[in-house]
Amino acid sequence: MATRRLAVNLYYDVTSPYTWLAFEVLCRYRKPWQMDLKLQPVFLGGIMHATGNQPPGLLQQRGEYMVKDLKRLAEYMDIPLKTNPECWQYIITKGTLTAQRFLTAVDQECPQHLEEVSRQLWIRLWSNGKEIHEEQTFHEICSKAGVSHGTAQKLCELAKTAEVKDKLKAATQEIVEIGAYGLPAYTTQLPQFNKPQLFFGSDRLELFAHCVGKPWLGPRPEQQSSKL
Repeated sequence: MATRRLAVNLYYDVTSPYTWLAFEVLCRYRKPWQMDLKLQPVFLGGIMHATGNQPPGLLQQRGEYMVKDLKRLAEYMDIPLKTNPECWQYIITKGTLTAQRFLTAVDQECPQHLEEVSRQLWIRLWSNGKEIHEEQTFHEICSKAGVSHGTAQKLCELAKTAEVKDKLKAATQEIVEIGAYGLPAYTTQLPQFNKPQLFFGSDRLELFAHCVGKPWLGPRPEQQSSKL
């Protein structure tokens, strides 16, 4: 009998640096966990509004700790995340709604490129401290991700449509109804429950592995596998 593959949905917004950590680690675990990982763009601002949550940086002490925490986690997980002032300023003044609509368009039109386009947006924002809402930026991101200029232009136009805007709203509402109040949020169907189970946070991946009966090999599973 063939082993049943693990199916996981990751709901994400590139505004969240913690979600980048979970994104990269889950992508690394596709093979060792025999996992089908569905990447689902959502809008964190919509989640916060629907649940009455507040950004963690609004509390000074928490914000100061978060900068240190992210630096430690980035080193531990081997992800080029940097918390420079430009990142935070951009998030406060511009947000990522335009980027999330663009990612929703990518998911609809060419889902095979969604992982790398998402990664390049995180790198641009959280490694380089640059904006991610201009149309020219989306063309640059697509070029790095192997998406043609013509397709990138089509995606830019699609991202402005009511269809894509409604899809992003629906996906955001979906994860709110499941129980999310922030990101990263990821779900899977466990046999003892009749509805998808929610996990929150990049620091719950080891617990997630335990719950789905998979081995936890640290943030770099390929390095641990080579030692076995």
